[in-house]
Amino acid sequence: MIPLSLLRTLAVCCAIVPAAGCQSFFGDDEDTSVGAMRLAAAPAVPSAQRRDEDGFPLLGAVPRAAAPQLTDAEAQAGQAQLGAMAQQRAATPPSSGPAQVARLQALRQQQAAEVDAALARRPEAQQPAASRPQSPEDVLRQIEAGE
Repeated sequence: MIPLSLLRTLAVCCAIVPAAGCQSFFGDDEDTSVGAMRLAAAPAVPSAQRRDEDGFPLLGAVPRAAAPQLTDAEAQAGQAQLGAMAQQRAATPPSSGPAQVARLQALRQQQAAEVDAALARRPEAQQPAASRPQSPEDVLRQIEAGE
């Protein structure tokens, strides 16, 4: 049985621990200058959120207009760059289909020959099938025989 004094202490601890989450475990030694510097460094960006006459945001209110994303000069420069890329791609001749297929088939045959040669060099491939161990007992006998 648990002593009553231990049970009281445990109950008090269980009541205090959730309340301790609301308070900082550290003192008021926090440096608020870091937050102030971040706020000062952040540029003021106008919001498209609609507000009522008291300045509070209207929940669910759709902004009247989209915020400008690019200037006209930036948009024209981007279009000119994309146009130049399209002209460059159109000027290069496309690779012919049958020649590409023939090149890839030759590459496949070369790789298959390399794989066959590598498989032929494996030690298991050089042993006759009859000398290969077939069961764990055969392997144990070979180990004991020193083969």
